[in-house]
Amino acid sequence: MINLKSKRGQRLIASGNWLMSLFTINFSFFIINFSVILTAIILFNLKLSIIYNFVLLILWLMISVFTIPGLVASYASVQEWQMSGSVGFFRYFFKKWFEFQKNYQINFGLGLVAAVFILLNKVTVGNPQWHMAVLVFTFVFFMAVIATSFQLATDKYDSILNLFVEKPLPIILSVIVFLILILMNFVLQLAFLSVICSVSLATYVSYKLLGGQMAKKD
Repeated sequence: MINLKSKRGQRLIASGNWLMSLFTINFSFFIINFSVILTAIILFNLKLSIIYNFVLLILWLMISVFTIPGLVASYASVQEWQMSGSVGFFRYFFKKWFEFQKNYQINFGLGLVAAVFILLNKVTVGNPQWHMAVLVFTFVFFMAVIATSFQLATDKYDSILNLFVEKPLPIILSVIVFLILILMNFVLQLAFLSVICSVSLATYVSYKLLGGQMAKKD
């Protein structure tokens, strides 16, 4: 039996709380975006047509309502975690997700740009040069999404532009971390990683890279 009051026991409790924080943030994001993931999979398997455009329109609305504010809520939850310590974040996440619906202009604007890039990636698949150009601009768009989400959640910088100027490399690294964890899910088919920590771990790493507030160590 492990004495939970000992140093080893305290480390074990701290590790459990840390993992629970990752899980609750990630699972909350996953629940909100489950329909988005299914719609994206359906869209990926469709050919360009009226049906494709209709499904893309639905996906735009879903990204705007679920994914963008959900990512902001993830950053807000990570900040609460770092400021207050490890705990379950189901209720806090959904509270923040609902609050960030008020930024509907930003949400629907970023969602629209995302839908445009999805369409462009589909159209340019047969043209390597144009497709590479679209992928580069898609990466830049991901940078904008992460910077915007972090700034809305933390209000750490005077503006999103200042964040870009001060932290260009950390933003790039944040995008790479997100892409690696997401691609690992698709390539290795690690369903458990999707549910447990894919988005929350990337958000956690990104939060630290971007200089988020740290008030308490677990």
